[in-house]
Amino acid sequence: MTAFVLGVLTIFHLFFGSAKLLDDNCGLIANLPRNKRLTGGEDAYIFSNPWMVLLLGDSIAGGSLINSHFVMTAAHALSASFKKVRLGEYDRESSKDCTSTGCLPRSYDIDIADEFIHPAYQYENYRNDIALLRMAEEVTFSDYIRPICLLVNEQVGKPIPLFKVTGWGKTNSYPTSRILKTAIIDVLDITNCTDLFETQNDGIQICAGSLNSDTCSGDSGGPLSATLPYNNTNRVFQFGIISYGTPTCDAPSLYTNVTHFMDWIVNTTSNKV
Repeated sequence: MTAFVLGVLTIFHLFFGSAKLLDDNCGLIANLPRNKRLTGGEDAYIFSNPWMVLLLGDSIAGGSLINSHFVMTAAHALSASFKKVRLGEYDRESSKDCTSTGCLPRSYDIDIADEFIHPAYQYENYRNDIALLRMAEEVTFSDYIRPICLLVNEQVGKPIPLFKVTGWGKTNSYPTSRILKTAIIDVLDITNCTDLFETQNDGIQICAGSLNSDTCSGDSGGPLSATLPYNNTNRVFQFGIISYGTPTCDAPSLYTNVTHFMDWIVNTTSNKV
């Protein structure tokens, strides 16, 4: 296999006074997990992803809680019929999720009241692959259910070389995963993906991957994230949405660049509540 060319995403992580978050309660983890390095991934630390959402229907997909009313996911994932979202999930086959480090309260399901697919989404090539789901009920935040951070206006700082991905999708051994999986992947030069998938290089997608980990079917819609300092506190920020890769799940993959769509996210979540 040809070695991947590492890149640096031109999003920056030293924030100044004018920076604004979509939700001020975002990105905090009650019990900060040890750092862990999906296909080739590992079981996620049980308390480390309170914003992870499982879309429920005839198939599964991922999403992220972005405020008390909305979940963000991939537009292409909504080709399946999803009626509910599940919050606070970890082990899909257990009514009570526990590991040696502790237990989560019971997960719960909320009906999807409405869905908003980006108006420029192109189903034939997954361009502008982003959608928002409005939940039928307002979510009450806790240590176990909390939104991920979205930065409304970027500020200058240092570039991000690594991201985390999470999902319940296909693994090396199973068509879907019972336990939430996570992996650390590298930001790659966009040419790794434009050459592989014959796509445009216009900044609306992020190319990322690693030699031993990749997202796969069932992971679509989940977050591509990084933990960054914000106002002297480490928070988890979402920068991408799992969009698509190769059928074999062993090569660079493309992620919707969330920052490119921030105006649409802000307008949609402001006007549709």
